[in-house]
Amino acid sequence: MNIKNSITLFFFILLMAHLNAQEVLLPVSSNPQKSAKALEVHTTTAKNTELPLSLPFHDDFSYKGPYPDPQRWADNYVFVNTGFPVHPKTAGVATFDILDDEGFIYDHIETGNIQYPADHLTSHIIDLSSYEPSDSLVLSFYYQPQGRGGNPGRNDALALELIGMEENGEKSSKEEEENGEIWDLAWSTQGKSLQEFAQDTFPYFKRVSIALTEEKYFREDFRFRFTNYVSVPIGDDNNSATRSIWNIDYVYLDSGRSILDAFYRDIAFAAPAQSILRDYTSIPWSHYITEPEDVLRERFDVTITNLNETPHSYNYRYFIKNEAGETIRTYNGGSEIIDPFFGNGYQAYAPHANPIIIPNPLPVAPAEERHFSIEHVVRLGTQGDDRPGNDTIIYEQRFSNYFAFDDGSPEMVHLLKGDNPARVLQFEAMHYDVIKAVQIFFMETVNQQNSNRPFELVIYRSLDPLEEIYRSDDFLEVPETEKTEFVTFELDEAVAVQGTFYVGIEQVGDINLNTSLVLGFDLGNNARQRLFVNFDGFWEPSNFNGALMIRPVMLRDGSTDIANPDVEETSLTLFPNPVSGQHLKVRMDDLHTETGDAQIHIFDIRGRLVYSNHYTREVDVSGLQNGMYLLRLSHPGMMISRSARFIISR
Repeated sequence: MNIKNSITLFFFILLMAHLNAQEVLLPVSSNPQKSAKALEVHTTTAKNTELPLSLPFHDDFSYKGPYPDPQRWADNYVFVNTGFPVHPKTAGVATFDILDDEGFIYDHIETGNIQYPADHLTSHIIDLSSYEPSDSLVLSFYYQPQGRGGNPGRNDALALELIGMEENGEKSSKEEEENGEIWDLAWSTQGKSLQEFAQDTFPYFKRVSIALTEEKYFREDFRFRFTNYVSVPIGDDNNSATRSIWNIDYVYLDSGRSILDAFYRDIAFAAPAQSILRDYTSIPWSHYITEPEDVLRERFDVTITNLNETPHSYNYRYFIKNEAGETIRTYNGGSEIIDPFFGNGYQAYAPHANPIIIPNPLPVAPAEERHFSIEHVVRLGTQGDDRPGNDTIIYEQRFSNYFAFDDGSPEMVHLLKGDNPARVLQFEAMHYDVIKAVQIFFMETVNQQNSNRPFELVIYRSLDPLEEIYRSDDFLEVPETEKTEFVTFELDEAVAVQGTFYVGIEQVGDINLNTSLVLGFDLGNNARQRLFVNFDGFWEPSNFNGALMIRPVMLRDGSTDIANPDVEETSLTLFPNPVSGQHLKVRMDDLHTETGDAQIHIFDIRGRLVYSNHYTREVDVSGLQNGMYLLRLSHPGMMISRSARFIISR
């Protein structure tokens, strides 16, 4: 074979190998938000419910899940969330899937063209004994197949059943007896995809109205329930927790209604609240206060809807509250008219739909960590509307010791196949800091793909040109856990970073989908521009919108005086030491500060950052209390870092 043909064959083989490499998203096989522990906490903290309930009965699931409101519902199987619905009526739905109340696939569901009942949502008993057919009782709700999960197939179904019995105690047609109770089938629908259901246009949810006209329902122990029925075709592994998704919203039962009633005096939020950070969901507090303008959003995206048939004037504001619940910042968007959704869609008025992030939204005092609540509120007039529960959405903004793009809850799993595949996330350290550990959210599959799958932790300063600054000394393995969760891997040695860095994992050898590590992937926040994958030595951006669940943990709560073998150390002098006045003088040999890139960080004896600023020869320490401190002076461009201790004694 001549040289030309040999080169051609080499590049053909290389191309075919690269084409065989693949980045894959698959459905999750369990729900980490549900667990035996979460269920126990939910059931023990639920308030006692006074039964029977009375009308009206209403639930739009606009509250924090994962379980339904125990004041209205008698069981805990459905998943209350904001991640699976597409354009719900209000923020939050009840999602029906094939997972039980602890988040695992139901054991009784087997392969075969047989319908198995999966999730059900059953109301508490409702006293209807004082009503009669002339009172016009109507039960209505909205439903959607698939959403952002898997579509229910033709053999799948969603059903509504009512508990009732003929006066003579005999069953009527289309009834099911269960545990001595008789349930009437009032409505059902066959599975289909969201595309087939909605045709990519509004309404993405459809309304169902059931009039209660038969005497058997006017009883003191009336109940209703929704159930999804699932079939797993032969040859199809039952490994997807999102294979047959239905979303239910805005369940409403009351008297004096018509089945044609489709409007409600309700101004509501139709999407969840957002992080105040532009890309991240969380960063360490010391990094935030170093460069707030680099990480803050410019505006929030707020989705407000009017479910009535007439326009309304309403007010919009948001509040930022600290750990003590004290309001520290307020944005007032004023009053505006909102047209009905059915004709005009969501609110488009910019001060309400895209409110600015107010200047200096958070305090910048040093602290170990901070926690804030960002509360968005709409109000119709002075009295509010008929459904105040959906007039507030809250984002819990935490600043701990890690960087994160995810919200902690995966909707999909991420896999790679190819030769030595690697995946990394890009982060930005706002000041010199040290990575002490990496948290990774590993997910299980039916085939236990995470078992005995060795990998290496890797950290890079740059991908082009490639500059590796850390690789774990030994191969690591995923520990066996009862439930999928974040696993913390301590680094063999601390790694100093400032500016851009990349953290991730690499597997060795020819990896296929059966040997790939399975990582959680959050669809709630899009950090696609931060995720890079490597096949056969080629780095390329991810193909998928979402956030890979990898979090670098920074050195916040331990000693800050860690040597870094990669940085040059030079002489640092602090005086007077001890400090009895208000200022500390700082000198470092061979440091040219005209560039303004040098930084000073001061840590207290517990390792908390208490001061951060550009280098000056004299530092104002009047705000620091008596005690011992560590000052670190760093210059990333010159690769200089030096630490020295000093004492304040006044």
